[in-house]
Amino acid sequence: MKNYFLRLFIFILAAVSLLILNSCAEVQLKAISSPPPTAKLRVFVLPISAPFPYPTGTGPWDAYHKIFVEKQIRGIEQFLDRTGIYELVPEQDVKEVLGEQKPSFIEMSKNNWALTREAGKALYAEYVYVIERRSEKDGRGGLDYFFTINLINTSSGKLYEASARIDTFDRSNSYRMGEIIRNLYRTVFISAKYDMFGTAIRKSEIISKQDTELAAAPKPEQKTTPPPPETKAQIQTVVPERPVSVPEQKKVAVVPKPEIQPKAPEPKRVPAVPEPEEKTITPPPEIKLPAPEPQKIPDTAIEKPRHDIRGIEKLVIYDLDAPEQYKPVALILTEVLREELFILNRFILVNRENMLDVLREMALQQSGLIDEKQAVKAGKGLAANQIVTGSLGLLGKTYLLNAKRIDVETFVTLGLASTRFVKGQEEDVLGRLPGLAKSLAGMQ
Repeated sequence: MKNYFLRLFIFILAAVSLLILNSCAEVQLKAISSPPPTAKLRVFVLPISAPFPYPTGTGPWDAYHKIFVEKQIRGIEQFLDRTGIYELVPEQDVKEVLGEQKPSFIEMSKNNWALTREAGKALYAEYVYVIERRSEKDGRGGLDYFFTINLINTSSGKLYEASARIDTFDRSNSYRMGEIIRNLYRTVFISAKYDMFGTAIRKSEIISKQDTELAAAPKPEQKTTPPPPETKAQIQTVVPERPVSVPEQKKVAVVPKPEIQPKAPEPKRVPAVPEPEEKTITPPPEIKLPAPEPQKIPDTAIEKPRHDIRGIEKLVIYDLDAPEQYKPVALILTEVLREELFILNRFILVNRENMLDVLREMALQQSGLIDEKQAVKAGKGLAANQIVTGSLGLLGKTYLLNAKRIDVETFVTLGLASTRFVKGQEEDVLGRLPGLAKSLAGMQ
């Protein structure tokens, strides 16, 4: 009996000690100066291996955690940068805030991701991507591997997640792993599109307001420094003691030289040419030809060629043009519109990365500097049949969205779509995009 109470006492003492150690080992966050303002959504990416850390190295994973982090940061930075929507928190800022601390997934996710949200706010991030790779026992003596992407809004705490089970073939094939991760990001984006769209609009309006106030603010007057006063040495003039007499110059009469006239050249003698005798030319007799009968042109020859949309067309979707501070808003709308057109299964969509590569080769930019003719030319370079261009404008407090589908061969507009919305109608306007995509596709 005494041994039982002794063991119970030791267990309680160990549990209390563990709680004290955990409370002392709380993650400490340091403050940093605010980054330059930007309309892009600032994102903090935190890769975690679970259970973590492995004292001896990788544990059940093929790559060390450090290599995993480097690969994820590098790949995600390229992916997020190409979308144009996000701005990745620099690694130097993360080191200043977290130092050498490596929080576990349990620490980051407990209390509704409280620590994650605090770390994101300390880094001035609107969203945090917590990327977790973990292993679990499968009940047969083996292990199941999972890859999960968690997106957390640092202000509201909303969570958007997508997870996939990774088998041995997936882990050994880098291309397959890349496809799985891209699909996970796509799933997260689709589920978080309303939240991200609202955040982007609020941030863009704040920046636009700051730009307006900065432009309207009175500029400080530039103070002009008066020239230094002239010294007495500069004012006094040198006066000679005696006047200087200049001798008069003697006048010399100039006798004009007689002009020498050149001799005129003697005219050359040209032999006389006898005048030709006038000959009378009789015109040839007039030959009357029969008038040709007018040819009848069949009606089918003058009909305009019609575009056949029954086949699958290759389609390029360009980013919606928008003012600089509203670029992320326009890019989110573009991505949602791309998804809706993909769902219709009427087009083969050109990959956005390939489109950017071609524009870069043609010395063009996706920043509103590309006109329709250049867009058509780039579409031909991508072997596309059609393109979609559009714009997002602001009239007062109303947003105007316009888009059209153009045939690259005939330059004919095949579909038009437009809508408008005001602040607070984020879910409403995104709900209209399926119908807008059908209008573009000529389905309604």
